[in-house]
Amino acid sequence: MITTRELKFPLPGLDLVLEVVANVEDLVTDPEDDDQIPYWAELWPAARGLAQHIWEKIDFRGETVLELGAGLGLPGLVAALKGGLVTFSDYKDESLEIIARNAALNGIRGAAYLLADWRYFEVEQKFDWIIGSDVLYNPSLNPYVAGILERNLAPGGNLLFAHPSRPVTKEFLDGLIESLGLQEEKSVLLVSVQEPGVPEFYLGIDIHHQKQVAE
Repeated sequence: MITTRELKFPLPGLDLVLEVVANVEDLVTDPEDDDQIPYWAELWPAARGLAQHIWEKIDFRGETVLELGAGLGLPGLVAALKGGLVTFSDYKDESLEIIARNAALNGIRGAAYLLADWRYFEVEQKFDWIIGSDVLYNPSLNPYVAGILERNLAPGGNLLFAHPSRPVTKEFLDGLIESLGLQEEKSVLLVSVQEPGVPEFYLGIDIHHQKQVAE
């Protein structure tokens, strides 16, 4: 049983209530196995930045949204509150269980939950939006993500990814522009970061909104 605590995530005009993992280090079973490191259990700055961007900038009303590597699901939850029909996906059962509880806490109904590994992503549905926060950091996994985007993005669809200025992520997203026929708008959002023993600081989160251009 994972021990959790309650966290409030404030947005203009909205206070989300989130159930988050109380101590992520308790979940580490094998630090040598990257698949077993509980990256999903952290509320990363990129997720906070993407959630804020979605709340302030995007209307998903009636559109389908796939969140890749959803973790605690914050951006997807906000997308649902902005009218999106959200499918949360992760390769950890524990992630989807906490997201489902967070959806209920915030009055979100009708979300879908998909347990799937990018390396074996057998999903036929196409989505109007595919989103993710700081999930494109591993060059060995990014080709699998490219395949998902090619297969599961609806014609004329949108990609929305956030990251803390990672060169490998930027290179990957730049490559999609030509391969998928995308137009891109980029912005940077400052997110406050508070860590134990470190003074509060601000981290720039790159937001990439890529839209497929009709042929």
